[in-house]
This record gives sequence, C-alpha cells and structure tokens, in this order.
Amino acid sequence: MFQFGATGCPEHVWSVLTTSQSTRRFLFGVGLESTWETGSRITGRLDRAPVMHGEVLFAEYPNRLTYLLAAGPEQPEAYVTWEVRECGAGAIVRLSVDEADTTSEEVEAAWQPVVTKLQALLSAP
Repeated sequence: MFQFGATGCPEHVWSVLTTSQSTRRFLFGVGLESTWETGSRITGRLDRAPVMHGEVLFAEYPNRLTYLLAAGPEQPEAYVTWEVRECGAGAIVRLSVDEADTTSEEVEAAWQPVVTKLQALLSAP
C-alpha cells in the first residue's frame, strides 16, 4: 500500500485520477478512458492505440475507485484501489494494488514511479 498527502480537495484528486490527459502524466503515458461508473469498461491508450483494458469494479465519487487493468490476455490482471480522504485543506491518497503471481516488492517497484509522479502532479500549484 502507498499513501501520501495531496493539496486540493478529494474532488480534485478524483478528477486527476479519472481524466485521460492527467493519467498520461503519471501512468507511463497511458491515458485511461472510462465513464468511471461501477461496471463500465476502461481503455488505456498510448498514442491513441489501445494498450490496456479493464473494468471499474467500484466507484464512490470522490472517495474510492477500484478497477481491474490488464495489458493483454496473457498479462496478469492488476486490481487497483484508490482511496481519497479529506484532510484539512488537502487530501490523503492511498493506493492498493494486487497482482496475481507478483511479490509485494515487484508491485512496489512497478507502482512507486506512478505514485511519485501522481504526488508531484497533485502538489503542483
């Protein structure tokens, strides 16, 4: 699990997590597209080409978003949960990732760059 503080309200954090232009800035250039409602499909695009697919498993605006992502049929699925809680004038952001057949060290190595970039994006004025 990852956790960090962010400037801005939970609604702002949600917007960054669910806007294709924003996800490109912290998710290795991949823009995630969806309606972000429970049960809706997710398409991840890199330079307009689909490179990921998934499904929103749970959405509770602006506090919790859980989805499943996979890069392809032979790739492991990742269960991703973002939790956002108001804290003073900002927010606390938590990320949990569960990938089958992947150690916690591998998950941390893969997702730490995402968290670092997202934290910088959410701290920008």
